[in-house]
Amino acid sequence: MIIGNALYSVEIDEENGRIKSLSNGKKEFIKEETPLFRMSLRDINGEETRVDSDMAELTDFTVSNQALSLVFAFNSEFEVIIDFKFNKDIRVQSKVINKGERAIEWISCPCFAVPNDLIGNGGTSKILWGFNEGAVIEDINYREKGWFGYREPKYPGEGSMPIFPGMVQMQCMAYYGADGGLYIATHDNNGNVKSFDFQDKNESIEFDIRLFTGAQIGADYEQDYPFVMKFFEGDWQVAAEIYRGWFEENKQSDFKKITQNENLPDWYKDSPVVITYPIRGKHDMDIMNPNNMFPYMNAMAHIERLSQELDSKIMVILMHWEGSAPWSPPYVWPPYGGEDSLKEFIDALHKQGNLIGVYCSGLGWTEQSLLVKEYNRHNDYLENNFEKEMCASPQGIVEKSHICDFIRSGYDFCPTSEVLYNILKNELKQIVDSGIDYVQILDQNHGGNSYFCYSKNHGHPPVPGKWQIDAVKKLLGRLNEVTKERKVLLGCESAAGESYIPELLFSDNRYELCYNVGKPVPLYGDLYHEYVNNFSGNQVCTDYFINCKKSPESLCLRIAHSFIAGDMLTLVLSDSGKIMWNWGWREYDNVPNQDEVIKLVKNLNYWRKAYPQYLLSGQMVQNFNIDSSKHVVYQRDNEEVLHDDVYYSAWTDGNKKAQFIVNYNVEPKQCKVDFSENKKYEIVSCDGAVQGEGKSVEITVSPLSAIMIETAY
Repeated sequence: MIIGNALYSVEIDEENGRIKSLSNGKKEFIKEETPLFRMSLRDINGEETRVDSDMAELTDFTVSNQALSLVFAFNSEFEVIIDFKFNKDIRVQSKVINKGERAIEWISCPCFAVPNDLIGNGGTSKILWGFNEGAVIEDINYREKGWFGYREPKYPGEGSMPIFPGMVQMQCMAYYGADGGLYIATHDNNGNVKSFDFQDKNESIEFDIRLFTGAQIGADYEQDYPFVMKFFEGDWQVAAEIYRGWFEENKQSDFKKITQNENLPDWYKDSPVVITYPIRGKHDMDIMNPNNMFPYMNAMAHIERLSQELDSKIMVILMHWEGSAPWSPPYVWPPYGGEDSLKEFIDALHKQGNLIGVYCSGLGWTEQSLLVKEYNRHNDYLENNFEKEMCASPQGIVEKSHICDFIRSGYDFCPTSEVLYNILKNELKQIVDSGIDYVQILDQNHGGNSYFCYSKNHGHPPVPGKWQIDAVKKLLGRLNEVTKERKVLLGCESAAGESYIPELLFSDNRYELCYNVGKPVPLYGDLYHEYVNNFSGNQVCTDYFINCKKSPESLCLRIAHSFIAGDMLTLVLSDSGKIMWNWGWREYDNVPNQDEVIKLVKNLNYWRKAYPQYLLSGQMVQNFNIDSSKHVVYQRDNEEVLHDDVYYSAWTDGNKKAQFIVNYNVEPKQCKVDFSENKKYEIVSCDGAVQGEGKSVEITVSPLSAIMIETAY
């Protein structure tokens, strides 16, 4: 059966419900037929069975008024109803009537596979993925050969699993190219748990989007939000604007724009540059002896120098500061070296108008530190019966955590645990009382994500679902009560997943991980910048994804990306005060050109402070058409990836549009800006302002600097 309009046509197989064809009139978007849906079931013992629509009987196929309803029967145990609505977009919702004694863990519907005509396979197409603030994949093989190839969510949890809200922060994707694009999203303002991924099927790429139900054993499931597909023309920003249009109309009431958010401290608008370093060891798996940054005051000369050279406030964020053991949650206080030593440093920073934050390590319980051998809490674990508070497998077994298991051995707390809340509250209160300004409370819980728990003894359903979101939001809301008086902000590793933005207003972006799947794009900033600014993070693992020696411009390139994404900027220091390529770099005699990095950061942070209506609280909008030269960046195993010589993003305050263009190189770079229509403009640079009018303009951007083109919006 074919259903169509002027925008698209869809063909559904009346025998089995498969999507046989999906076309925008220029291109066929279905390369390989798949079952219409797949479903995971768990029995009382936690054993999993997977079924799909091909295993069921299609008992009803009803068409009425731009709608289609299909009913599938699985013997006498389940009835699955799939409803389509066809308008400007295609909307799909599922309902499962459960007559048996199993829980519905997740359903994936509709399932479909698009052509593998990505650029890396000789085509023109790309995939937009909401992984770590946004990535564009041009080569499925490049993605699959890296650390973050296709993987199914499972227990025990892993930070890199493609969970929303988590390391995948937004519930939209896109597949697009020269013949148009397909926007794919779930329009769910309650933020139910989902996974968003895709996998290589040789000639096709199958999207794998799972909707986790949070259903009890024997309970029905009804999807109360639509899965949406919509055709569009253009690049990833067009897809982003579709999602943002829905989000703005349907967001929860706790989302406050930066200009209206009374929970934000005054320093937010000052755009401090983040300076991060450890006080013990020099990298994650080092011997944890004090380094040259300890005692804490040893760093003051470096902070004073950088504040002057950058003409910016500094926020120091300490690593390896915990008095327990580095990255060994949940206990962190007192600080290494004692409270008095840290307090002296806090007071000295504040006296100069600077700030301080600390990394903490998320919702874990450390039984044994692998860095500080004497740190062992096995007896505490047994005496307090903490096992009953931990995430359990579908079979009810508490297994060791997979999170940073090269640093610590332990377990993952279930987010519903009152014991967890009491421990974190006690630790956080002491941190806040010390005068610290920022706490990355959920480092290693990417995006604020909690890990899957299937326990039948915690009061939540025995499968993943929205109960996790509710539990984390409740936990963070209670912790924010501790920080409220001083407006100490909480954050997580990677930007906060959409659901957690109101509670996590300053986080450690991890877009550098996108270099291991393709290229980062500022999707997160496009969607949420009016509500939250983050910082560009400690850039851990960059040296695995980029060959910094062969691409010495790579740090400035990453700084430029952070800027155009709307992030506050970050530098990582060695214990000698040198700017490093990234946290975890181990060749201490090989460092970036210090003067070049400082010049670029100073220049870019000037723009953040001078034009907050755009770069602090503005909305990202479509770029003008910008044509520039490109050069090779050596990513991963010396793979040559082309990057633009200038990076750019555009913003509006509602009245004017500002196109920022950054040259992160040490030579001048030319580009052509096409307005597509006659426009009056003003070009602002370090040399002053020039006004003009026309349909396009050719610009030379000075080394290690940016320009702004301002027009009417």
